[in-house]
Amino acid sequence: MKPMCKILLTVFLAGVFLSPIPDTRAKDLKVIATIKPLHSLVANVMGNRGKLDLMVKGGLDPHIYRLRPSNIRQLYKADVIFYIDPNMEIFLKRILARDSAHLVAIPMARQKGINLIPYRSRKIWYSDRENSQRPDKGNKPDLHIWLDPANARRMVRIIEETLSSLDPGHSLTYIRNADATIARLYRMEEDIREKLRPLRHKPMIVYHDAFQYFEKAFGLKSIGAILLKSDQMPSVKHINMLKKLARDKKATCVLAMPGAHPRIATVVMSGTKAGFAIVDPLGLYQDKGPELYFSMMEEMAQSIVDCQDRGGMFEDFNNLK
Repeated sequence: MKPMCKILLTVFLAGVFLSPIPDTRAKDLKVIATIKPLHSLVANVMGNRGKLDLMVKGGLDPHIYRLRPSNIRQLYKADVIFYIDPNMEIFLKRILARDSAHLVAIPMARQKGINLIPYRSRKIWYSDRENSQRPDKGNKPDLHIWLDPANARRMVRIIEETLSSLDPGHSLTYIRNADATIARLYRMEEDIREKLRPLRHKPMIVYHDAFQYFEKAFGLKSIGAILLKSDQMPSVKHINMLKKLARDKKATCVLAMPGAHPRIATVVMSGTKAGFAIVDPLGLYQDKGPELYFSMMEEMAQSIVDCQDRGGMFEDFNNLK
């Protein structure tokens, strides 16, 4: 029996060593993020693992972006795509509806734990009691969710969980990177809060209502918008109402997005001591990468501070109608 046992043992060991070894190597993920702030958060979690691509490059606006054939090929090769919402990146709607079974796509605004604020449907929203009877509660959500640092922290954790499930061999790396990024986000939030604390009760006018997550996160106060939609010019009635509001409430700043011309603001803010500043909530003209989210938020805060120092630029336009 002993020779037979040796033969069986030899055959067994040969089978063990010669059989295919399961591939336990970590996967090099191919990841896509649609917009720069989201790309930045993903880059922080990925570190030097895998390949991360940005879909909406340069100074292009995701609201009007159109998919190119190269983008579609890119999507089909990706392991996962992170985006905000189909109603933000409208260019993704058709392909996600058609090929949802083949694409792993994570809409951040629809994930558990993300704080959503209703879109403000009025151009004037100052909170005097007599004007607070038309809540925006039933409106569609404002999708500029990344401007709230609490949402950014939740997004980082969602990114980590997604990458870890797709690439478990490097889950510890993703967890460590996410923890470090979340800690940095807390520090950034506290620094910005301290910088903006003196401005909490100084009312602002916004050119386009894209900053309310930032406002609420840092206790700022805007009282109305010049434009409700970027492609709609304000009526004469609205301009007159906003002019009166800006003077009555002593508005100190007008915030505009890149590309906005101060011409309309000049009419609205004539005779006030308000300043004018450009804030970039998409990081359109910053270099993509892990630093972008932090530099974008810090530059927004600094622009608001600087706007107060530019006060008086509209005082010479009292006679404009």
